[in-house]
Amino acid sequence: MNRKNGSDFLVVLTKQCARPPWGLEHHYNGLGSSNSGYGDINLQRKCSETLEDFSPRTKARNSRRVMHLPEGGGFSMNIGPYCHYAHRDGVSAVFSGEIGSWPGIDVMKVSHDAFMRGDEEDSMRDDAAFLLDFYDTFKDFVASDVTDIALSSLAKIEGRFAFVIYDGDQKRVLAARDRLGSQDMHWGVTDDGRFMFGSEDIDLKDCNPTATPFPAGTLYASEGESIATSPGDKGWVMAGERWPGQLLSFMRTQRPMAVNHQPWRDVKAIPRVTSKGMLCGAVYRVASEQQLAPEIF
Repeated sequence: MNRKNGSDFLVVLTKQCARPPWGLEHHYNGLGSSNSGYGDINLQRKCSETLEDFSPRTKARNSRRVMHLPEGGGFSMNIGPYCHYAHRDGVSAVFSGEIGSWPGIDVMKVSHDAFMRGDEEDSMRDDAAFLLDFYDTFKDFVASDVTDIALSSLAKIEGRFAFVIYDGDQKRVLAARDRLGSQDMHWGVTDDGRFMFGSEDIDLKDCNPTATPFPAGTLYASEGESIATSPGDKGWVMAGERWPGQLLSFMRTQRPMAVNHQPWRDVKAIPRVTSKGMLCGAVYRVASEQQLAPEIF
């Protein structure tokens, strides 16, 4: 699926909503760098302008929707057969693509039960609504369990998909792309701090030079605001500051558990360097099994 099928969307997030993983940002646009002086009000205004300016290049102009988040940023998309949006109980989601079934959800039974109740709207649920049903099954767990369940479930899904979920209550963002990369999704960060996901790289032109394809077979997860004030693997993090998000693979490894201690392949960050030798972000890829040969003791 691609833009010609009406599967185009753009998600713009402020730093209050999510932070990119280490390495995605431009070398001078990291934590506490060039965007630190860019006020929250200005950033929210710029996010709003970006959403309003996004114009899906299809004939179905009346299907365009823009949804703003209270924290700034939001969703802009062309609703169609392969692009859906849903919002419920403080959680927003955009889904692009098409899949046959959701783990733990009997799609046919849900639709049949809604039809029997006479709930016509509920009986015509789309994949974005089912994505929220799927998220409801684990959203209230602790952060580590949410990530583990999401990875295990995504590994079972057959089909093509790209989605972004924003949970305003948990201050959580989840984004994923199918393991074959059949559904387009790109991401990047602007110098003023806008964190963006979009169907095509042209929609993220403001993110250059950091705009890059979202890696197939991975889940991005950003969780809440930190209250930690002691150093750890992420350095010093003060109360109210967001940790960088995680990028994890849901593609299984064949390595012995005794070596890996987890069933998923690693994600590699490959630095990008300009012709002038300057670092300008990273491209992420799921490591191959050949690169992850078992260690010999």
